[in-house]
Amino acid sequence: MRVFLLPFLLAAGVATAQEVPPVSGIPLDPSTGAQIGPIFETWMSPHQEGGEEQDTPRLVPDAFKSTTPSVDRNERPSRGHATLAFSRDLSTAYAHIAIEGVNPEDIVMFHIHCGRPGQLGPIIVDFGLENDLTELFADGEASLEITNEDIVAASEHGHGVVAAFVAGCPITLAVPTDKVVTVAGLAHIAYERELYFNLHTSGQTYFGDIRGQLYPVE
Repeated sequence: MRVFLLPFLLAAGVATAQEVPPVSGIPLDPSTGAQIGPIFETWMSPHQEGGEEQDTPRLVPDAFKSTTPSVDRNERPSRGHATLAFSRDLSTAYAHIAIEGVNPEDIVMFHIHCGRPGQLGPIIVDFGLENDLTELFADGEASLEITNEDIVAASEHGHGVVAAFVAGCPITLAVPTDKVVTVAGLAHIAYERELYFNLHTSGQTYFGDIRGQLYPVE
């Protein structure tokens, strides 16, 4: 195809690649794809949770119900600060989290969800699949790497009959069973400002103990 098109393009006066400078003078270097690119940040608090634990729907599976006494949002001292950074080539993401006012032994789940502020959305990254969360947060901080495989694992991991609704984020709402399976998809949701961290404890299991909506770092 190129053999037949090239004479036509040259005759039409179309410039060849060698004659066109990189956009805005940016030198092209594929090796820089592994460097850190977009970064998102959040300050996690109980006040971002969408409700109190006593509002947990009665028909929710036991896996999402609290097993110890809950504390209202206004009375919880728990807080967190987190970042989510993406490599430029969107092959990898890096989560860094610091928490305080939370007993690591009380942590039962830690996720990244997709959803708007106050909305309970499905899980796109489940950090508990490969980690002991109590051990992970023993000193109040954690650093984690996220790859395509982690997103696929969360999408395929379910809790009974509600698995289709709580595991994996849809690419489009029109096709809820077609799930995001790449870090690039995770970044796309982050740019839409519909991505959040949620730390769940034994007393705040359904809504979560502290939540943080992610926003791009300017």
